[in-house]
Amino acid sequence: MAGGIDVTVEFPELAEIRNAFLTLPKNLSAKYMASALGQAIDPGFKLLKTLTPKGPTGNLRRAIRKKTKRYAKTGSGVALAGFTAPPRRKASDLKSNEKGQHQGFLEFGTKRRKTKGRIASSFRRSGPVRVVVAKRSGAVTTKPKPPKGFVRAAPKGGTVDLGEFPIGGKSGVPPVKTAFDRTRTQISSKLNSEMTRALNNAIKEMASPFRKGL
Repeated sequence: MAGGIDVTVEFPELAEIRNAFLTLPKNLSAKYMASALGQAIDPGFKLLKTLTPKGPTGNLRRAIRKKTKRYAKTGSGVALAGFTAPPRRKASDLKSNEKGQHQGFLEFGTKRRKTKGRIASSFRRSGPVRVVVAKRSGAVTTKPKPPKGFVRAAPKGGTVDLGEFPIGGKSGVPPVKTAFDRTRTQISSKLNSEMTRALNNAIKEMASPFRKGL
């Protein structure tokens, strides 16, 4: 899976097919291997979308992507599914599907955190935050509203306990690990069929009289 969370697994039963790919021209091997892997991981990719909570912004779910990459020099291909890493730009310039930086919190959780001072706020992230007290109910909130804006304070000399973020959030289900674990059998089966199909197609293309370079 992509986006800072790596899941690596070996499928020994595919060793024979993998070795057969090594006998092909490297550009063909890379092309068809990447395509087959992209199809094979689709069950995990789809379940990852289902397991990822929408949350208050939906940014994390929008950051889910699947991609394939060819390595013509080595004759190999890879397929990745997961959360895209945010590009190195100002937070204010990022698109909604580039704001999946909190995916690690959801997958691994966090330790209990406390501030060094007595105030915690979203000032650095979202700018000035105003505390609003409702005239009738006396309810206290902020503008902008949470989670974009928040302010917490502790008594003088104290610190703010920010608590911990549990693995998997409210559901307790880490999406990447769970998606892979639940679809591993499907992925293995699709790998076998897709790699076999891709190998046959590669051989057909290699034998074609119209193939460039022949």
